[in-house]
Amino acid sequence: MRARGELHGFATGDVVLSQGDNVDALGILQVGNLRVGRSYKQNILAEFTGPLGPGNAVGEISFLDNACASATLIADGDVKIVFVARSDVDEMIDADPSFAGRLYLSLFIELAHKLRATNQRVLPTES
Repeated sequence: MRARGELHGFATGDVVLSQGDNVDALGILQVGNLRVGRSYKQNILAEFTGPLGPGNAVGEISFLDNACASATLIADGDVKIVFVARSDVDEMIDADPSFAGRLYLSLFIELAHKLRATNQRVLPTES
């Protein structure tokens, strides 16, 4: 999949994706970390989940549900991300229908991990 994508670089503080943006590509973080935040109360940006690191998907929620970005992603240091256009993913699925199952399973597992991490930050378990 990475071979079909475009590599983009970002510097510290660059906004990679803004809450509300239209997303038509799936990103795979190659290098660096991203802070994840969500705007509320007159555009205060609250970080609600841990940083994303190499190997994490970027924009996967919007990619799956065709809705706007649900969070803002900000580069924390030098960042490199490969973005694969939806049309390229569709072509890969057409060429190999079993690819769809592998892709969506990996995205669902990643989303489950992110949800668990967010739950821990919102309401940590008692020790």
